[in-house]
Amino acid sequence: MTVYAALTIVVIVVLATAATLAIYLGLLNWMGAFFVVRCGTCHHLTYAGAEETQRSCPHCRHPVLLHPLYAAHHPRSASALRVVGDRLKY
Repeated sequence: MTVYAALTIVVIVVLATAATLAIYLGLLNWMGAFFVVRCGTCHHLTYAGAEETQRSCPHCRHPVLLHPLYAAHHPRSASALRVVGDRLKY
């Protein structure tokens, strides 16, 4: 029973931290210091300090880290991995 109580406390702390971070990012957006924009290469949503399209995003720069299952099934093309045809609505 102690393990469940500890896990519950950990989950509560993680969710509270994520919610607090989301509130502060929203406030930064209102002040004009943080923007959510589209990537110019793959059109994923990304963050920026200015309200303009970013040249690349973490999805473009680190595709193996952000899409590990796709990279595991395509090991020969891991260096040239791009996930562009994901049917985003934009």
